[in-house]
Amino acid sequence: MTRVSENSQSHALQFALNKAKRKLEDLQIQGSTLKKMTKPSDDPVGNIEVLTLSSRTSDNQQYLRNIQYASMNLNIVEQSLDQLTEVMNKAKELAIQQASDFYDPEIRAGVATEVKQLRNHAMSIANKRVGQKYIFAGYNTLQQPFNQDGSYNGDKGQITLEVSKDFFVPINLHGEEIFYVKDDTSASAPHPLNRFKDMKSSPNHNVEEGQETLDEVDLQEKGRDLASVEEQGEFKQRTNIFSVLDSLVAAMENNDTDLIQDLLPRIDKIGSRLITLRAKIGSITNSIDSARANIEVEDISALERKSTIADADIAKLFSDIQKEQAILQTTYKSGQNLINTNLLDFLR
Repeated sequence: MTRVSENSQSHALQFALNKAKRKLEDLQIQGSTLKKMTKPSDDPVGNIEVLTLSSRTSDNQQYLRNIQYASMNLNIVEQSLDQLTEVMNKAKELAIQQASDFYDPEIRAGVATEVKQLRNHAMSIANKRVGQKYIFAGYNTLQQPFNQDGSYNGDKGQITLEVSKDFFVPINLHGEEIFYVKDDTSASAPHPLNRFKDMKSSPNHNVEEGQETLDEVDLQEKGRDLASVEEQGEFKQRTNIFSVLDSLVAAMENNDTDLIQDLLPRIDKIGSRLITLRAKIGSITNSIDSARANIEVEDISALERKSTIADADIAKLFSDIQKEQAILQTTYKSGQNLINTNLLDFLR
């Protein structure tokens, strides 16, 4: 028969007490944090998943800030296009009226003053700023994009923001895109790093490849070549908003009804262009709204998954705390009966 020594009983009792205390301590920490994972070793796989979800949630918060900034810029651009559309509609209305033989030269000269004010309004829209940045200057946001003669000083830069994972949207329109007719009305935005792969040195450092050069309008020739661009030795007509309004002013001041009638299709073309650009802004805004909705759904799913992995079950937790407290008290009482009191009796 194996003899159980006093030291063996003492070590067993100490082990049982330490075990009960350690479990109770862990449960109390979980109760104070309401997390069932207090250290990575509690659930290594679950901890990795929680960190991944937290990183994704943090990225989504930055995407939401980008979306807010992009929405603000696009709203400003849309408002500017709306104001410019009103300017051109008013110019068209005046042109239709003054194209009739009903009005005399004095009236047309007076209306020309109103058209000049419309041109000034269009110029103020072209040079609109948000803070210290010009919104229609491309990348060159600190320099005024348009001179008083209507020449464009900005570039064709398209500022993009990432509104979801690998999804970039443009948040601006450059001045040439708005005030000079172009064929590209795509709302898609290339990845901003792709342009560095295609950069090539040009033998002519003064003129960029494919750069468009504008000719001044000859008002004495009735402004029929409102603006032109040279491409591969050929000239193509382009509609310039400021040139159209200048030509309309000259036609009214010179009492030239033929030129006024010739300008009407040009004004209609500008109006169609502005409608196309507003549709482009609308499509970008819709894609941003969809990205925001997807991020919100993803955040909710991530929070639910994190709660499932890391959060403690409160009812079960406090039930376990009460059970461990009872176990600890029982262990104390059992230890009292195991202590040999013979030596104490002898000392008494």
